[in-house]
Amino acid sequence: MKQAVMILFLMATCLASPVLAAETSPGSWKFSGGLYAWAPDVKGETALGTDIDVSISDIVDNLDIALMGMLTARKNKFSLLVDVIYMDIEDDSDYLLLSGPLSQSSLSLTNVEMEAWVVTPAAAYTVFDSNLLQFDFLAGARYLYIETEVKLRAQGLLTTRETSDSESNDAWDGIVGVRGNVKMNKQWTFPFHLDVGTGDTDLTWQAFGGVEYKLNNMNLVAGYRHLEWEFDDSDVGGNIFNDLYISGPVVGLRYFF
Repeated sequence: MKQAVMILFLMATCLASPVLAAETSPGSWKFSGGLYAWAPDVKGETALGTDIDVSISDIVDNLDIALMGMLTARKNKFSLLVDVIYMDIEDDSDYLLLSGPLSQSSLSLTNVEMEAWVVTPAAAYTVFDSNLLQFDFLAGARYLYIETEVKLRAQGLLTTRETSDSESNDAWDGIVGVRGNVKMNKQWTFPFHLDVGTGDTDLTWQAFGGVEYKLNNMNLVAGYRHLEWEFDDSDVGGNIFNDLYISGPVVGLRYFF
């Protein structure tokens, strides 16, 4: 449901708009927004039992578009955040699914195209904050929308036939987790994030660790991010994937306004 994704994103944007007229006094809402480049490996097992592996080099060759951003609103110890990822990738590797006697017949997966939205709205509360460490508990949800198109080639002794099929599904999972920063000095911090949840899928979890350097009104961020789902046949999306994960290095800018 792309409409739900866009509504969530617009709501988060609206939350940030009052800061344009507000004074940044103690106790007021403070806002930040980030744009990031993510170079992940995309791997998974389809419901057909076939392993899909799209590496960073494959993504560079086949990526149509990728967007990744975050908005955060914070007041004292309470914060609201939304993280949005959009990916459109394609894997044209040839995966053998079935093989007949003496290899006279076979069924192969010749192309997989995947469009995915991942939206994670959450609320967090700071339970510990010192000169060395900030530590938050968080709770929220993760929305996953997947649309896949697969192309199959059935080859017989005398004939070859190619077919295609497409599926789309979305899923909501509730999540809980922790996030925060290890503070080295006024310029350098080490942000971290870990969450886990379930709902429409069997399990989803995410981990991030990195380094952040403070400039005047923006921060440079680099790190590593892993995002994973596990499905079973009864889950929403289980007819497409058994499992799916997106994992790789992240670099970007976080702007304070």
